[in-house]
Amino acid sequence: MIDDVRAAATALRVGGPPDEGELPTLELGGRAPAYLGLDDEGRLHLLLELAAESDHHVTEVSALDIRSRRLSIAGRAVHVLDITNLVGALAEVFDHLVVAILERVAVTPETPAAATRFVLERWRAFLTPSSAPPGREKLAGLIGELLFLRDVLAADPTRRIDAWVGPFGARHDFRRGDSAVEVKTTQAHTSHRVAINGEDQLLAPEHGTLHLHFVRLEPVPDGGLSVAGLMDELLASGAAAERLFEAVTASGIALTDIAATSDVTFDERERLTFAVYDDFPRIVPASFAGGARPEGVDDLVYSIDLAAQLDAALSQDAFANLVGQLGGAG
Repeated sequence: MIDDVRAAATALRVGGPPDEGELPTLELGGRAPAYLGLDDEGRLHLLLELAAESDHHVTEVSALDIRSRRLSIAGRAVHVLDITNLVGALAEVFDHLVVAILERVAVTPETPAAATRFVLERWRAFLTPSSAPPGREKLAGLIGELLFLRDVLAADPTRRIDAWVGPFGARHDFRRGDSAVEVKTTQAHTSHRVAINGEDQLLAPEHGTLHLHFVRLEPVPDGGLSVAGLMDELLASGAAAERLFEAVTASGIALTDIAATSDVTFDERERLTFAVYDDFPRIVPASFAGGARPEGVDDLVYSIDLAAQLDAALSQDAFANLVGQLGGAG
């Protein structure tokens, strides 16, 4: 359906913005008639046809203008719920919002207004402007995780991204069953030093395995990797938009900032994966007398140098087996 929405948006934009006050539309179809419109400011509108007596109330969202109105569409006077994207940086998100609302309308007996309310409550965090744009370090860290996520999705015919659990407060970045992976990204030119947070970050799941995935990125103007580009790639491969948006937002990067960061780009220089065994350089609870961090020590951040571990990095086949465990359907 996303292709249909984008095709309609492209067709509306071909001739440029309409004259002031005009709102050309294209029908999107569905259980309740729906249309995509383009106004004289170049803003897209989702128009859901309503019964005159139906409930039109929808919760306000700052990035959207939502109102009920009467329009003439294809020579008919109709009552519609008009949902307008007010923030240009959310164009990509708005396309997927349109799809989410249309899919909700199609699979439930709810009125279009009720279906829209439901979706907007779930998507509210995606449509909230941030107070400050993310820094390059945060973007690089997210790119490292998105690169590994791309590998996981390539190994999963169902394109699930639920193994990416780090953004939601899990101990490790990726986890499925008893297999876990921690991703560490650096912009250093040659160093293999990475920072570890806490005494349990390099502790494997009970009766399970842990791997550390090392990513080296180089900031390059017009480089091949950006958050926006990787998100587009993941969505095009079939990743669920809502889950991806939720994880990126939980990572601390607002979707309203994604478009503005498209010129913050990197080239991939090195990726290595290491099995974290007992002799791996790390601090774990067993490293302390009594098996726990000393009382009064509130936090623990330390660095490890992977240089001595390079010969133990996983082979391509072993790496493929690892992502297969995290992404294999079943």
